[in-house]
Amino acid sequence: MIRDSVPKTCNSFLPVVFSLFLVAILHEPAFAQGGRYWDQNLNSEAALLSGAVVAGESSIAAIYYNPATIPEMTRNNLSLSANLFSLYDLNISNALGNDFPATRTQVDIYPRIVTLTLNPKKKPDLTVEIAYFAKTNDYIQINQGTSLTRDIVPSNPGDEYYTGEYYLRSKFLDYYGGAGFGYKLSKSLAFGFSGLISYKDDQYYNLVTANAFTMPGPEQGNSAQYLSDARYHLKYVMYDVRLITKLGIHFKKKLWALGANINFPSLKLFGDGSVVKQYAYSNIHKDPGNPEASSLFYGGRQQYCTSHFKDPVSVAAGVNYYTPSGKSIVLLTAEYFFGLSDFEYIEAEPDPGEDGYHYGPAQPEDWLSFTTHQNPVFNVGMAFKEQVNARLMVSGGFRTDFGYLDPVEERKFPDINRKTFYTFDVYHINLGLGYGFKRGSIILGTQYSNGQANDQQQIVNLTEPVEYISDTQMPLTGPISNDVQIRYNDISVYLGFMFNFLQEKQ
Repeated sequence: MIRDSVPKTCNSFLPVVFSLFLVAILHEPAFAQGGRYWDQNLNSEAALLSGAVVAGESSIAAIYYNPATIPEMTRNNLSLSANLFSLYDLNISNALGNDFPATRTQVDIYPRIVTLTLNPKKKPDLTVEIAYFAKTNDYIQINQGTSLTRDIVPSNPGDEYYTGEYYLRSKFLDYYGGAGFGYKLSKSLAFGFSGLISYKDDQYYNLVTANAFTMPGPEQGNSAQYLSDARYHLKYVMYDVRLITKLGIHFKKKLWALGANINFPSLKLFGDGSVVKQYAYSNIHKDPGNPEASSLFYGGRQQYCTSHFKDPVSVAAGVNYYTPSGKSIVLLTAEYFFGLSDFEYIEAEPDPGEDGYHYGPAQPEDWLSFTTHQNPVFNVGMAFKEQVNARLMVSGGFRTDFGYLDPVEERKFPDINRKTFYTFDVYHINLGLGYGFKRGSIILGTQYSNGQANDQQQIVNLTEPVEYISDTQMPLTGPISNDVQIRYNDISVYLGFMFNFLQEKQ
């Protein structure tokens, strides 16, 4: 709903543009559980249409949804779309033990998008768009602990005090910047192409500790404190810069518009990271009744590990129907993401290198390399848009948001070379109002998102500790069960604005 204007820059707007651009870059991370492609939309207008805009109506986000729809913007614009916040609640029952959930409630700020659209006078059929935006901004932090008193160590008479701690912090950013163009071959047919540089930043930290101990005192005859402990620690920080290209086509005739695009596999430009992985336990009796205790330490550290954050091939298609009155639109979009077989997203080397070390049961490239894969996904979105009058618009939509990662895997210590947290399918419903004015628009809307999964596997069991079960399970933790239930609810508020900073010629 941005009103196009003829280019003439006003100097008084330059400080405002610069300030808003900084705001767009320096923002707090917004939560998205991760492992999904359709979690976030780029601007308020596309968000209220649930991203079902491959056949048009995406406004300044055309460079991402379908570059062939860029020519819908026929005049020069320098625009910013900024949104408000979301409040989400994540409850994963029994994730860390019986009646010991992993929970998180958080308020987050949505990403922004800044674009410059140029329509050369000498080539009126060509429109160029330059954009910066945050495609993905995932953040989650879980910090849970428990304690109990129980006879956990048979070799030590009496009860022990027990503490178990679980800490997870995961942050994944994916910023895009680049250019695209759309060219009208005729009044009905257009094609487009976009080339964007993606900067992906992945930070992951996971710590699990368990301790069984006694407290020295008169009842122990002032004897030394008894202690058994176990620990798992994984931390990596890495980045990857990649080239993302997309080719689109758009056809519009009378009451119908059709759009399609193909998103090609991303090409790595450069990027690396560092990883630390440690697994240790001490004073653990593997054989009941045997007074001999076992201790173990495995650890490795390496810098400059090559990173690989691959983006799969995806194909999207959409159709829009415009009613004869021109006041209503029905939109439908579907996108299929091809899968990616197992690949290394942390590629460690045989030599740990300077400031690195290796004290592991396998070679450094096996101990510190991490693998992942992405399942194929098919998502569908549908929406409507109603022009109430020349200024006021109402719109809404629904979309699926299926996960491409497998559920959490059982921890088989010490060979855990995958991220371990939950992924689940989510469904989004949008509704809102838009008000257009001469040089932009204001949009007020809301989105409700819901996701759930049942019978998932526990991450770790800290409420029923056993001194030792097997070499594939961390000591001082309990048997793993499949009784985890996930409940995710998110209410997002869009109080967005899009403003054209290029002043209309007088």
